[in-house]
Amino acid sequence: MTRLQTPPEIADHLMTEAEARTFHFRKPSGGSAYWFNLTWIRGKLILSGDFGDITLTCFPACATFAGAITWAVDAEFEYLMEKTGERRSYDEARTLEEIIAWANAPVIEELNGTERRRDVLVEKDGRKRYEVICTKLRDGYRHACQDYRRAVAAGTRDDCRTGLEETDPRRFTLQVPEDAVTSMWFDKPDVSRFYSYEPCWDRWLSLWRDTYGRDWSGLPQYDPPSMVTTHMGRWSIKDELERRLTDPGRADLTCLCEGSVEETYDYTYSQRRQIGAVQFACRKIIEAGLVDAGECAA
Repeated sequence: MTRLQTPPEIADHLMTEAEARTFHFRKPSGGSAYWFNLTWIRGKLILSGDFGDITLTCFPACATFAGAITWAVDAEFEYLMEKTGERRSYDEARTLEEIIAWANAPVIEELNGTERRRDVLVEKDGRKRYEVICTKLRDGYRHACQDYRRAVAAGTRDDCRTGLEETDPRRFTLQVPEDAVTSMWFDKPDVSRFYSYEPCWDRWLSLWRDTYGRDWSGLPQYDPPSMVTTHMGRWSIKDELERRLTDPGRADLTCLCEGSVEETYDYTYSQRRQIGAVQFACRKIIEAGLVDAGECAA
């Protein structure tokens, strides 16, 4: 066995016992599940045990035991994580949520309408000025359906806007014979050449092209672009995105490459539990009167 050589910088160091305090936490029954220790040494708070190990380092705040406990007990999670030196991790679930929200936004706006904004002249404290007034969502397909139902109930159907099927943004209509789609697709893979649809589906179609569209045979019966308008179709695309996003470097999604959606990075669930355990321990130490009340107030 090879013994490592002592670094010359510490060859003449003297040893003294460092001031430290350690507290053990476990279930009242004595069970060992989720036991942990919180240790203070000058400049650091150290968590160890079933939650894993994590070290908070802040020499000014943790110079004393009381200072360390009162510093950590109510601090923001993100601030304390900065004191651990650990980085945020890629969050595939949050990234998927952002992609779905990005794709859904124009579709929801088409169904619910848009929020109207207008400048209104108001007078306050003897001074006139313009303020932006926001009105309720309006002019969406949902409102057209509501108006139609009210007209039917009131017996004024003839005076109401008709043709709801023609104005339904969910329609996705094939404009050419089915047997012509395959040749047109392989000649130029452009969905708009043979389908008629609302522009609100463009983002979902981008996701379709990056998933099912790359291997699409051109047969309208099998995973066609019109699947984006159905619940099951969007769910299938979501499942495929979830599989690909496990490795963002190989996901090859246009919305990520173009910057329309950014990959999400965040601290992990385990790290949140670790900081939660640290703050729980600090509260228990304060409740036990182990930290001077005057020092807590300071």
